[in-house]
Amino acid sequence: GKYDLTKMREREIPYLRRYVGVVFQDFKLLPRLTVYENVAYAMEVIEKAPKEIQRKVEEVLTLVNLKHRMTMFPDQLSGGEQQRVAIARAIVNNPAVLIADEPTGNLDPDTSMEIMDILERINQQGTTIVMATHNSQIVNEKKHRVLAIEMGRIVRDQEEGEYGYED
Repeated sequence: GKYDLTKMREREIPYLRRYVGVVFQDFKLLPRLTVYENVAYAMEVIEKAPKEIQRKVEEVLTLVNLKHRMTMFPDQLSGGEQQRVAIARAIVNNPAVLIADEPTGNLDPDTSMEIMDILERINQQGTTIVMATHNSQIVNEKKHRVLAIEMGRIVRDQEEGEYGYED
């Protein structure tokens, strides 16, 4: 790619971040902003044009099935809906990579599968998804490349891997 992490200058980091979206287990939504405003904020900070913001926010909220909730606030949403807002915000700037840190960690199994289906769609549109999870059911049902990391070292790398053995 465009950035070599081993040779990168500190002042380049904010530009690299534009190619990376992040989704957290605890959503990290801004409580005083609506669904629409939470997603739009990610575009406003990099100074996108208002017309482009409106078009793109509506597009990603449609992708995560939340366009009908865009005037609501985070505390009016279920956990699964909040996670979908967080995903919409993370992808609104078309990142090359989406990092998802235990994105289903706080969600029930059905909602978790719904989130995984959305991540699957985003992946099919060309975004690389790097997801950390301890959910063996998800890993085993959605066959993708599996890396196992122990003490900072990659100990397993399988194309269509399963979760593997439990300790």
